[in-house]
Parts: sequence; C-alpha cells; structure tokens
Amino acid sequence: MTSPRTLAIAAAIVVVHIAALIGLSHLRNDPEKATIEPTTFTATIVPLTPAPTPPQPAPPKLQPEPPKPKIAPPPPKPREQPKNAITQKAEPVAPPQQAPVEPVQSAVPTPPAPPAPAPAPAPSGPIEGLAVKCDEPRVVYPTQSRRVGEEGTVTLRLVIDTRGVVSSANVVKSSGFPRLDQAARTAALAMRCAPPMQNGRAVEAAATKPFNFNLND
Repeated sequence: MTSPRTLAIAAAIVVVHIAALIGLSHLRNDPEKATIEPTTFTATIVPLTPAPTPPQPAPPKLQPEPPKPKIAPPPPKPREQPKNAITQKAEPVAPPQQAPVEPVQSAVPTPPAPPAPAPAPAPSGPIEGLAVKCDEPRVVYPTQSRRVGEEGTVTLRLVIDTRGVVSSANVVKSSGFPRLDQAARTAALAMRCAPPMQNGRAVEAAATKPFNFNLND
C-alpha cells in the first residue's frame, strides 16, 4: 500500500506542473502585458522508506512417499512328466584312445665327402728302382783292347726319359781301362727302352747296369 506522505509529495508536484502550464499559455497570448511573478515553493524532501516486505511463507515440506510393497512373483508350476516316460541312464562315454606317438628320429647328418687326394707332386729327378724294359745293348769290344789284352767290367748309371730314350750314361765303377769304359757308354746310349711308368703316367727313371768285357767271349 502507498503511504499518505508519498501521496502528498505527488500532489504537490502535479500542482506545480499545472501552474507552469497556465503561465506559459498567458505569455503566448500577451507577451508584452503579462508579467510573471516569481512564485516560491518550499518543499521538504522526505526520504522514502520502503515498506517492509512481508515474510514469505516457507514452502511445505515434501513428505516422502511410502514404499510400495513388493509383489513376489508366483512360484513356478511344477512340470508334469508323462506317465509313460522312461528315464534312461546316460552311459559313460569312453575317452578317445590316442594313437601311440612314435619317437621322431633325428636326421643323422651326412658326413662330408673326404677331400680328393692331392695329386702327387712331380718328382724333381729321375726315380730310382723302377723296372724298365730295354733292348739288349750291342757292345763292341775295342780292337786295341783285344790286342793288348784289356778286359774287365764297367758299371754305368743310366737315365731313361719319358720317351724311353737313355739320356745319360755315367760310369759308376770303371773297368780300369778308358777304352772299355767308353765302349760301354757308347753301347748304353744306343739302347731303346719302354717309357718308365708310375701310377699310370710316364716318368723319368734311373738304373745301373754292368757291362762285361772278356777276351774269351
């Protein structure tokens, strides 16, 4: 509700506005004759005190709803078994038999092939002691040696090459007479032999051979 003090202030303000409007209208009609006398108003400003707000009623407390009773589900009906039903006992199932597992034999590694034998090195000189087939030499007794009665045995070391040719004939044991030794060497160098062989290949061989000079032959 509005207080009487507030209404009085509002009425005074309305009166002031009406008087001002009337004065303005007279000035417009007769601006020279009209004389506006100043009017003094004394107004007392009274602070407005807001009316106390009535306390609002507290909201009603909500009452919790009572819990609804739980309805238990009806018990299940027992199933009726047919009268003629025959209950069979389940026979025990025999466990599957496992086949015997044979042991896995580890593969035996194949031994590496033996290395091929290295070829025999070529001999650095003629090979001693090989059996060599040669023609019988034609020995010529020196005429001068017969005249003077020279006789004896000469032993030579012969070297036969891979073609079967006597490449050298050196005196190992002399007869004591140079003519007889030379006659033996000449006869040996004229010999023809088969190529000396060893392990299927021709090699150079060395052998010793005696030459006899006898005046009675």
